[in-house]
Amino acid sequence: MKSLLRSIFVLASLFASTTASSNDISGQWTLSVENPEHHVVATLKVEFTNEKAASCIGGVWKVLKVVSATTRDKDFFPVSDPLSYRVEGKQLTIGRNEVCDAYLWLQGPLGEASVRGDYFRLGLGGTAPLGYFNLSQAK
Repeated sequence: MKSLLRSIFVLASLFASTTASSNDISGQWTLSVENPEHHVVATLKVEFTNEKAASCIGGVWKVLKVVSATTRDKDFFPVSDPLSYRVEGKQLTIGRNEVCDAYLWLQGPLGEASVRGDYFRLGLGGTAPLGYFNLSQAK
């Protein structure tokens, strides 16, 4: 019985440490933004900072520093606009939040080596899907 409890404790500790580290977004990351057909339109190298970001929408937003960016369509994703991010629980949201009521968001779950999710517009008229994104640690 003692060894069973010890095994459960070890497994719980391993799970907890894996879960805690899976929210680590330090370092440089590669962000690929895709159109609805899953073709990459924009690729950015980014760093998550602790600097408070300006935002028209509520919540605690921090600056997402763009280190480099390439795009095939400058109007598809705002690679040259200020970007910010927030983490709520295991949900990562990256967005253009300084243009009030014309937000462009990337949103997906943290917890794996990479983050995949949806790209959409959010405004007074509701939401509209624009594509997808993939975020992975830069090599």
